[in-house]
Formats: sequence, C-alpha cells, structure tokens
Amino acid sequence: MKQRYKIILISFISCFLALISRFFYWQVIKSPQLKTQALSQIYKLEKEIPARGDIYSSDKFPLVINDYGYKISIYKPNLTKEIDLVINEIDSIHPNFIKDNELVLNNFKNNQQLKWIDLNTIFSYSEKNLLKKIDGLSISLVENRYYPENNLAKNILGFVAHNSQGNNVGYGGIEAYYNKQLQGKTGFIWSPQDATGKTILTKKSWNSNSNNGLNVYSSIDRVIQSQAEKILQQGVQDYQADSGMITIMESKTGRILAMTSVSATTSATVDPSRNPNIANLFEPGSIFKPLVVAMALDKKSIDQDYICTQCGQTRSIGSFTINNWDNTTHPNSNLKDIIKNSDNIGMSYIISQLGLKNFLDYHQKLGLTKKTGIDLQGEAKPTIKTNWPEIDLATASFGQGIVVSQINMLQAFNTIANNGVLVPPKVVDYFKNDLDQITYPKPPPTVEVFSPDSIKLIKSILKYAVENSVVASIKPKNIEICGKSGTAQVAVKGNYTDSSTIGSYIGFSPCDNPKYTMVVTINNPKSSAWGSSTAAPIWFELAAKINFLL
Repeated sequence: MKQRYKIILISFISCFLALISRFFYWQVIKSPQLKTQALSQIYKLEKEIPARGDIYSSDKFPLVINDYGYKISIYKPNLTKEIDLVINEIDSIHPNFIKDNELVLNNFKNNQQLKWIDLNTIFSYSEKNLLKKIDGLSISLVENRYYPENNLAKNILGFVAHNSQGNNVGYGGIEAYYNKQLQGKTGFIWSPQDATGKTILTKKSWNSNSNNGLNVYSSIDRVIQSQAEKILQQGVQDYQADSGMITIMESKTGRILAMTSVSATTSATVDPSRNPNIANLFEPGSIFKPLVVAMALDKKSIDQDYICTQCGQTRSIGSFTINNWDNTTHPNSNLKDIIKNSDNIGMSYIISQLGLKNFLDYHQKLGLTKKTGIDLQGEAKPTIKTNWPEIDLATASFGQGIVVSQINMLQAFNTIANNGVLVPPKVVDYFKNDLDQITYPKPPPTVEVFSPDSIKLIKSILKYAVENSVVASIKPKNIEICGKSGTAQVAVKGNYTDSSTIGSYIGFSPCDNPKYTMVVTINNPKSSAWGSSTAAPIWFELAAKINFLL
C-alpha cells in the first residue's frame, strides 16, 4: 500500500513539474516570439524608405541625384481577369513590355505552380497610376542613382548597389564614406488590420517618421575635374603608359579640387569601388627630395650656403654605389643645383647629416606613416621599415625604398606650399537637409611641420629648379611654379628593374600664397622613362588651364 501511494505521489509531482515547465516555456521563453506573431496578425508593419541624399560639385551642380521608377509583381490568385488579358493591358500602358519579358512571362503563364512573379521593367509615374487600376498587381517604388555629368568624377563619387539584405548601400568614394548621412533614416508604421488585411481606420496607429538623407556638397571643381580627366587620358595615350593619376588640392585648405585615374587597359576587370589615387602605394622617387632638403634646413643640420664638396664622384656605402640618374657628377654643388640636377649623390650626404632619428621624426610629422584620413573609402596605409641600414637611409633621400600613396605624397608636399603647416585632404565641404539646414564635417587637425624661414628657402630652391632645369622650356609663360619631377624604378620580386618606371611631377602655383598643389603620376611610360618628359608636360598643360580658372 505504501509503495503504491509513493508511486502515485511521485507521478503527481512529476506531472505537476512538467506542467509548470510547460507553462514557463510558453509564457516566458516563447513569450517574445508569440507576442510578435500575435502583433503581426493584429497589426501590419509598413516601411517608409527615405530618399537618398544628392551629391553636388563645388558650384552646387548635381553630380549624383535620385531617379525614381516603379516595378510590378503579379500574383495569380488576385487576378480578376485572364492572365493574357492582364499582360496585354500592361503592354498597352508600357509598349514592349511583353517583348522585354517574353521568356519569364511565358514560363509564368505555363507553370501552374508559379503563383508570383517580380518583373524588372521600370515604369514611369504616369504609367504607375494606370497600372493601379489592374487587380492582382503589386507596385513598388524603386530608386536609382542618376549621374547628370555621366562618368565625371566617378572614382570620387562611388556607386550604390544592393547588399546581401537587399538594401541600397554605398560602395567606394563619397557614397560609401558618407553612407550613413546619405541614406537617411527609415520610418515605420504599425497600423491595426482586420482579418482580410485591410487597415482599421478607427483604431490608433503607431509610427516613426522617416528622414531623408542629407545632400552632400563636395569640393570638386567640375571644370578642373573635366580638364584633368581629358588631359590625363590623352597623356597616357601619348606616352604609351599603363596608367596615370592626377590629384589637385587647394593649398591652404586641403580641399580636393580634382582627382582622376586612367588605365590604358580597358579590357582589364576594374574594381569600381577602388580609387588608385588613395589605394595604390608606390616609391615616389625624386619628387621626395625637396622634403628631405626642407627637413635638413628646418633641423639646421645644413644651412642655405651648403656645398656638397664630395659630389664630384659616386658614393660607396658598403657594397653599394650611389650614382646619379644620368651617370654624371656635379662637383661642389649648392642646394639649388642639387635639386635642379636631381643629384642623388648630394641628397645622400644631406640625409646623412640629418640623421635617421630626425628623418623618421619628420617622416611621421608629414603623415607618411599613416593614412591621411581623406573622406573617401578605401585609403591604403603606407608601410614603414623597422630596420634602417645606412644604404637604406641614403636611398630614402631620393625617394627609393619608401612607399606612399599619391594622396599621402600630395599632403606632405603641400606642407611646403602651405607655409610649413600640414593640412589633411578633404572632399566634402558641408551637408544640407530638406530644411536647408547646414552641418559641417569635423575639421581635421593641422600640424606645423616646418618653420616659415625653412619654407622660404625651399620655395626659392624649387622656383630656381623649375626655371633652370630641363622642364624650363615647357613651363607655361607668365605662370610662377615651384615643383619637382621624379622617376622611380619599380621593384619586381625585391629587385629594381630598368624596364618599368613611374614618372611623376609635383608642385604648386604660384610660389607665394599658392592657389593649388598638384601631383601627376604616370605608370610605366614607354615613350620615355623620365617624369620630366612625361608627367611634367601633363602637369604644365593642366596648370595653364587651372591658372585661368582660379
């Protein structure tokens, strides 16, 4: 008897615990899911998709705007007419609808298992109003990006595409960097519905308003950008180069006026979200020399009367020999002639007197060890060595063995143009909402790198070099320019090759209170290896246009 009573008691307790556990499961663990399912039957959720912001040039001309259209879906159970009649009616509203969708429509009509189809045809607003009269159609708004200036500045603007969740997202350039500001805030409406899914107007709805994306006003000058693209395209063709890049900066502010890149290999697959001007790293070559001279003058390891008494012969460091680009020597060269002649031997002695520690300090101050922070997606970080034997410091004086992006080099060189103050590059000036309220991006910090006295000296050296070097004959008349050409060998599997070079020219105009700083890079030109005869002519041709415009 006791045993039976015990069994009954255990069974009763077990059933009670099982029942309590079940109640706990449904009321606590599954409660959020059940609540959501219940709400979905009582309420329906609708999204309010905001309009993406437009992008404008510096003269407030739209570079990217929204172009709206409508797509339709057909749901067979909701059709009140024969499907062929419905399709013919759609075709009468939008001619060639049947022709454009012939295969998918035939499959949809003939397959009894298919109840729903989404079609890619884009309908206009007026067509949408006519389509609304046809039962069984679902109409949805679609937004596309439209470029009034076609492909102008596409490497700066980026593009918009669907992500894995089907949402519009910016890729590359401004579209990606400022995606949050451009896309706005999605709104939601929870409205009560009856059993048929119709909204019950007498009951309270809950909504969260949408906010359209901010309009972006950039620093891009349409005319200068157009000229840069045109002249670079022709230059890459004329000099039989693999590719080329140009970036132009407003000297005092860091505002990017133009940025373009051209590839001669049109058949190659190009990543449209990748901007070579900020993503590609290269050895700058001799355009780096003025920065080293500025460092040495600023640190007072040399003075303005410096004479290279050892420049009458090549320099040996261990098993390595430093020679000049044309295999000549220039005995007793002063600073102006070292830059004018692009003297590697003289530069190696100048950096030796500067010293490794001081060189690395200035290298860091010039932002050459990190990204510039330009407001475009995809900027690469320069690499810096940890081991510096004597030969590597010597070759760094003429821009070999160090790698930078073009935007890095422009930012650093612009420090000379901007009276010794480094100002980071930027592309966006301000944002404006639908109420015309303006907000500004947080201004990047500036850094004083060189003293005004050092800058005055290096500017006089650069001006002298332009007016007395091999580029003097192609310099536009009546334009004052401080600049430097450069040619860098390309390292292949750890060794430099004479068959591939990068020609560059960098400078600013005018020398005092410059309006712009510009760098031109030509990759592997076949007609001439030298930056002075490839990149420099492009720089000067474009400078003549810019000086007329600014």
